[in-house]
Amino acid sequence: MRIGRRPQLRSGICAPAQRDCAPLGYRHPMSIYEDVAKTRTDAPVELFAELLGSVDVLSDRVVAQILSGEHAYVEAAISADQLGQIVRLNVQALLETLVGVLDSLEAPRTAGRLKAEYGIPMASLLHAYRLAGLALWDEMIARSAATNNSEALLRVSSDVWGIIDRFSSAAAESYREVMDEKDRRDQQARSVMLLSLLDGTAVQRDANGILRTLGLSDHATYLVVVAELSGTGADPLPSIPARLRAAGISSTWAAWKGEHVGLLACASRADTVAAATVISSSATTRVGSSRPFTAMQDAPEALRQGRISLECVPPASVGVHTYGAAPLDTLLVGQPDYATELRRDVLGPILATAEADSFIDTLEAWFAADGSTAEAGRILHCHRNTVGYRLGRIAELTGRSVSRPADAAELYAALRSVRLLGSSRPR
Repeated sequence: MRIGRRPQLRSGICAPAQRDCAPLGYRHPMSIYEDVAKTRTDAPVELFAELLGSVDVLSDRVVAQILSGEHAYVEAAISADQLGQIVRLNVQALLETLVGVLDSLEAPRTAGRLKAEYGIPMASLLHAYRLAGLALWDEMIARSAATNNSEALLRVSSDVWGIIDRFSSAAAESYREVMDEKDRRDQQARSVMLLSLLDGTAVQRDANGILRTLGLSDHATYLVVVAELSGTGADPLPSIPARLRAAGISSTWAAWKGEHVGLLACASRADTVAAATVISSSATTRVGSSRPFTAMQDAPEALRQGRISLECVPPASVGVHTYGAAPLDTLLVGQPDYATELRRDVLGPILATAEADSFIDTLEAWFAADGSTAEAGRILHCHRNTVGYRLGRIAELTGRSVSRPADAAELYAALRSVRLLGSSRPR
């Protein structure tokens, strides 16, 4: 049996019914049956058409089962009348599809949209379709047994349940579309509220209400975290809200100016340490964190700190930096023009040589080794005398020796400017 095709009404058959039903798309059950039954004697079309006359009774039965077995419908704002209308619409559409006069999924799509708007869970939506399917099937079994037509019904059982499954799938798809759009709007609204706190445009008296709306305590120790977005668009801090929540820390996030910005609410300053650990273990790009603060009027400054801290992590690397952890780096990235000047004036002669990389690496290793040429050699995998030779060449080229504290300070500051801002070597 092929279910779901619209029969062609022929002239001379039930003419009054055709005339009356034509404006409604041939939805009169008796005219449908009289035509289809004569052309499709292999299928229980008569049974399906007969059930169309019992749509109200069947729908009321399904509604009663839904309300008695699904608390989500009882607790939702949807009224019993609205539920009854949507059930009736779907039961009728199912039967009309089975008879073969309708092939539309508008009824289940309407049901999916409506139930999503009322916040009824997806599981409850799908359960309602199972209840409707079982109610229809039970009625079909009972009526076909009474007319000795059970065998014909069984032959089309897979088609019947296939159509029911198609209806429930269409409802679920429509439901997901509404929920996705709702989530998008909610996230957009949350982003606007968060950014109003961070850029200082939120009225201070509204700050506590905004915090509560964002799911954050209005009495907490806060952190602003800024993560660099990668060129691929991948999440720079995968699953960070859930990971922080597992540590007892609430947070809210938004994308802003090529960055992933978050506001964290910690129950105590001790929790800020835990937050730093979670963020460090999650980072896939450069990440900066502000100092802790407790008053929302300090949020714009915390955002500035977070952005500066991000720049304290060398380009094209992965890491987390907390504002104030390296004051010299903060000074350099906060004044990039001066840092560029320092790099050029102090290390310009080195950067112009073919051995620039080895000189820079040697200088960095020497500082990391606290001035030990032997330890620096171990870091660089070379002899200590090689380290000494390179340091001598650095002194010749720059006029600054690592053995003099003032010179060493200038060399170190210029070295950090190279690592943080790039070498800009002459070509």
